[in-house]
Amino acid sequence: MIPRERAFSDAHEKTGADRATEDAPEGWRGTQSDILDAEFRSLESCLPNLSSEALAALHRLRVLCGEQAAALDELAVQGEALNEEIQDLGDLIWALPIPILKLDHKAQVQGWNRAARALFPVKESESRAAVLARVLSRTQMAELLGRIQGMPAIVRPEEGGPDDGPAPQILILAAENGAMLRLRVHLVPESPGTGLLSRLWWMMLTPEATPDPRVPDLVRFLLDSNSDEISVTDASGRVFVANRAFAQKRRRSLSEIEGRHRDQFMSALDALHNEQLDAQVRATRASVSVDQRLDVAVDTTRGLPAAERWARVRTEKRPLFNDMGEMVGVVTQSRDITEDLRVREAERLADKVFEQSSDAIALTDPDLRILRVNPAFELIAGFVFAQLRGHSLESMIALESGGGPPDPDMEPGQSPVRALLQTHGNWSGEVMVRRSDGLTVACWTRIGRLRDSAGRELGFVAMFSDLTLLRQAQADNERLAYYDQLTGLPNRRFVIERISERIGLSKRSGERFTLLFVDLDQFKSVNDSLGHETGDLLLMSVANRLRLEFAGQDFAARIGGDEFIILLGDADAEAAETRALALLEQLAHPIDLPGLRQYRPAATIGIACYGSHGDTRDALLRNADLAMYSAKMSKRPVMVYEPRMGKEASRELDLRNALVGAAERDELVLHFQPLFDLRDRSINGCEALLRWNRPGHELILPGVFLPIAARAGLMPELDRWVLDKAVGVLARWRAAGLLRDDWVLSVNQNARSLAVPEWCAALETSLARAGRLAGLEGGTTAAGAPWPQGLQIELTEDILADGATGSIATLHRMRAMGVALGIDDFGTGYSSLAYLSRLPATMLKIDASFVRDIDRGGNARMIVEAIVGLAKKFGFTTLAEGIETDAEAAALAEMGCDSGQGFVLSPPVGQEEFETRFLRR
Repeated sequence: MIPRERAFSDAHEKTGADRATEDAPEGWRGTQSDILDAEFRSLESCLPNLSSEALAALHRLRVLCGEQAAALDELAVQGEALNEEIQDLGDLIWALPIPILKLDHKAQVQGWNRAARALFPVKESESRAAVLARVLSRTQMAELLGRIQGMPAIVRPEEGGPDDGPAPQILILAAENGAMLRLRVHLVPESPGTGLLSRLWWMMLTPEATPDPRVPDLVRFLLDSNSDEISVTDASGRVFVANRAFAQKRRRSLSEIEGRHRDQFMSALDALHNEQLDAQVRATRASVSVDQRLDVAVDTTRGLPAAERWARVRTEKRPLFNDMGEMVGVVTQSRDITEDLRVREAERLADKVFEQSSDAIALTDPDLRILRVNPAFELIAGFVFAQLRGHSLESMIALESGGGPPDPDMEPGQSPVRALLQTHGNWSGEVMVRRSDGLTVACWTRIGRLRDSAGRELGFVAMFSDLTLLRQAQADNERLAYYDQLTGLPNRRFVIERISERIGLSKRSGERFTLLFVDLDQFKSVNDSLGHETGDLLLMSVANRLRLEFAGQDFAARIGGDEFIILLGDADAEAAETRALALLEQLAHPIDLPGLRQYRPAATIGIACYGSHGDTRDALLRNADLAMYSAKMSKRPVMVYEPRMGKEASRELDLRNALVGAAERDELVLHFQPLFDLRDRSINGCEALLRWNRPGHELILPGVFLPIAARAGLMPELDRWVLDKAVGVLARWRAAGLLRDDWVLSVNQNARSLAVPEWCAALETSLARAGRLAGLEGGTTAAGAPWPQGLQIELTEDILADGATGSIATLHRMRAMGVALGIDDFGTGYSSLAYLSRLPATMLKIDASFVRDIDRGGNARMIVEAIVGLAKKFGFTTLAEGIETDAEAAALAEMGCDSGQGFVLSPPVGQEEFETRFLRR
């Protein structure tokens, strides 16, 4: 029995046989022929008087209708059979397990089978026609309508079946158990109606082919094989797929991740960040990529530098769509790009190093054809890269020294560079690089073979270091090492090597040579008084004259300060002395210096001849130096070395060494010689004179050791000791009341000592200390005179030239302190009225050389009279030293000299004796 809900019986109409059966008498059923016979018999009975012609026509009509009735009977039989087939077909469709629906042009359901009704259950209150609109998504419904309305009314066999053409539609439905169903849609028009609105369609839904059961395992394998972290989340943010890398990163199992929300297995902050990115993907339906810097886990940082304790992770999120184009999730893929970035950064730095390297670099192929060069190479070669690309590097370089002996295995025409590279693979050495302008540049070159990780040869890298600056520096260093920077003359090192060469030549050939040691006179005075710039100009002028005077075989050099060495070839002592005197004449030509016009340089020369005065380099230099010093001491311009000079030099060296530290060892003492008024022989002062009480020797007078101290630079130390001791003695005598107010204590000081900036401060310190120790704290003597009354500093006349510029300010400061100034040995040295007028002097001391024989008249008397007259004009007092007879004293008194000093009254004596004889009587 077919249910009443059966879809396919409702649309059928009743046939004519059915209506005839319904019109027959109750209980009777027959064929159409029987019914027609009955109808005609009834008609004939109603028309008895018909003519024969009418009866014949009626008979013909009856035959014709009988034929038609027979035909109708046959059709009725066939219709009955067809109805039974339709009934069977409807039962079959109804029972089919495949959902089948009959749709109109709006995709409204006009009929369906049992499977379709089960697939799309309808409530009592719902219409069956709109079931698809309720179940399908908008996208699926739109696609279905498009297919219905775009399908042709008749599908001809030659046009293919209904599934031919575009890909079939796939419907994705959710079953009652939550499973997802994928159904393929098959559409067939029911009738060839011409109008779209009256057309019906059959829609059959067949399941999609079941995928290979191994596919999920393959997908999982592919996911887990990926080292990137991969996860897929649904619309609610729940992770429904993740790979092993994702789980391992979070130290979780897949079962602890899949099916859970992110906040259940990661930090709230990370979960929120991911949710925000997912929301952005869902909103834009587009991919999002972000880079993050993450700290590396603590257990992975052991042994890593601080800069490597982080990781850079790139996360990409992509939307996941289903077959209907609906976004069903977000795929997240995270990749650790730390190493990629480091490699990229290393490549960038390597490229920077290549471009910015000061060394020229060229990359070539295995045939030494240039592939790339850096700017430094372009600068050296004078070509731009476009001109160099593809050219042979061999054609641009040549070995500086030929590369050593030729290689016997070198092929004909092969360059030495290529031969060396083929033999050794790497090579370094000096080459000449040919520039674009035709010049060559010396370079130190390193060429190395490049190979990839598989050992395949890629080419060569050549690095060139320009040696131009190095060669220039070497030349500069050679000049620094062998030439004097100020004068340009050879220096001490050069002359020592040249002397050694001359000695070797003399030993081989017997050729003689002579060494001249030249020392400028008064150079220090010029340098100190007029400044180092003037001193340098003087040295350069002297050097130029030496350079012009000695050339060719002769040789001039500056060995330091104001000392020069001259080598004369093939000259004996006599010839050398002649050349030396001629040199002094050349040097004496006047020159103009800043602050010193028409200055005539002077020098002292010592001579030593090879063989006669020494056969070694050191002996010649030493003996020439000794000859020069002997000449200075004897005030001679030139002297040839004599053996006695060596003994004098040894003695001086002994005294110099012993004199060092003599003050600390308390070996120095002061003696005092009285000063007296020439009018009445009354004592009005004394002079403190230095003596050296050297152990094991007699008392040494200053004339023996002071010149040595001056040459050794010990004078400032000795002068300070003398000044300090003399000030202390004066303070004690003043405090004891042993001295008159006009008493003077003279202390000798060297002009160079006063040029030291600390000299005046040392004097103030000595005065303060001595006054404090003597009880002169109030700054006055016992008689009420201001301290330091009676102290007088004596300076030699050399102050006028040696230390005028540096010492005059010190002298004025000294005078402001109440210390008097006396000029010692006046008239024997640099007597300049201009300088004398600038000095704050109070006394002129007449040298003993003028006092001798003064009573006999002559030049000495006139000089003394002139000095006394000059002193009176300037307001200075005068004191004559070295008075030995009463006649000399009387003559000096007669000429107006104020005071005297000498053996006529007393030689210098020790402090105790002086106090007993002259202060306490």
